[in-house]
Amino acid sequence: MIRPTVLLVFLMISASLAGCIEEPIIGEPVPEDDPAIDDTDEVINGSNGGSGAGTGTGNGNSDDGSSGEPVNGTGNGNDNTDDGSETDSGNSGNGGNATDPEDNGGSGSGDNGGSDPGDNGGTDPGDGSGTGTTECGTGDGTYSSTMIAFDISANPDFTNIGGIEIDCSTNLLYGYAWDSVTEVEHFISIDPSNGLVTSLVELAGIEYVTSMTTYSDGEYFANMRGNSNDYLVHVTVSDPSGFTMTQFDFSAHPELDNVGGMEYNHEDEVIYAYASDDTNSGSQGQGQGQQNTITYPDIYVVSINPTDAAVTKHTQIENIEGVGSGTSAYDGAHYYLDVRNSGGGYSMVKINTLDYSMTTSTVLQSTNEDLSNAGGFEINLVDGLIYGYAYDSQAGVEVFVSYDVASESVVQIGIIDGVQYVTSFSTNGGNDFYALMSGSDRVVKLVHITY
Repeated sequence: MIRPTVLLVFLMISASLAGCIEEPIIGEPVPEDDPAIDDTDEVINGSNGGSGAGTGTGNGNSDDGSSGEPVNGTGNGNDNTDDGSETDSGNSGNGGNATDPEDNGGSGSGDNGGSDPGDNGGTDPGDGSGTGTTECGTGDGTYSSTMIAFDISANPDFTNIGGIEIDCSTNLLYGYAWDSVTEVEHFISIDPSNGLVTSLVELAGIEYVTSMTTYSDGEYFANMRGNSNDYLVHVTVSDPSGFTMTQFDFSAHPELDNVGGMEYNHEDEVIYAYASDDTNSGSQGQGQGQQNTITYPDIYVVSINPTDAAVTKHTQIENIEGVGSGTSAYDGAHYYLDVRNSGGGYSMVKINTLDYSMTTSTVLQSTNEDLSNAGGFEINLVDGLIYGYAYDSQAGVEVFVSYDVASESVVQIGIIDGVQYVTSFSTNGGNDFYALMSGSDRVVKLVHITY
């Protein structure tokens, strides 16, 4: 199952969605502008896209990997999108769009929801809005998966829950949700033990969101849009009301745009990400009877100052056609990114954050041939492995897997029960992995995996 986007976005090889689950678009569809980041963002496994609630067209995907923006409560339910960065397929229920896990979509450049390393713990006490009862990181090596319905009784108009990030110091998940009646985006907490959703602050001025979030030590960052500007939204969970919206500053590199794959290094106060230079990208006609030639945008590893959102360009990732959605991770010394290779196939790029040198692993395509549409990549700092999910095309089920980049091996850990659609939202704390997925009802729920 590829993961219905935003109702479940399939990812990695597919693309992601937010509002819908990859990045809910809260307003109008985003134009496709970057043929470089991959297509087929979320094709639903043998069924139609998310059941769009609302009246919007919900088609706005943008090819660049920067801000997808599935429509927040206004989608029409078109869940297939050709670009890989931001599908805004129709929203369904609380989760927005979803992508069928069986879909073999491309790897959109729109990244995903933050895939924070380790347990994303931290020392911030939180804002006192709730105390989760699920212990973080207590997995004993025994695999299990459960699906928990969101409790939105306090805010029954919430839709398109996304951007989840775990905080092990409070045992809470943080994220965002769209109020479909007041048409306001909210920063929220979720108690993973019972799915209780609590609004912490209204993010006034936000019209679109993406699945690009990152979190560490009480600091939550997201890529969102308002008034035609892309903002780095920063929320300190101990004081959500003091959130800031800072427009991305590309003045040092005006050729760049479309930030994606954000990962926050709290110790050095820097965000790692990628951005695209689409100066020479596009499609060129070759004459009657000949195929058009596509020139993909150049993709660069960048760093972002979380205070002023200034973007600094570093190393170009060469010989690729795009970046996978929702597939970045950070282990404290290396930034990982899923990329689509020139000529086909996917690889994991490992970037040293000291000198921005990089190596490439074919772990994503080197082992189990029955697995496809890998996504939800999250680093476990204890064992150094990347965890995520993929579709087992032979068994017809979504499975939880681990990736050893060094040995280029994939291990299938267990079946994720009841899942038919997935999104690009996931987060990991210790041996507890959380993701937004849904069953045949297409209602997005919180999936909790212990391993």
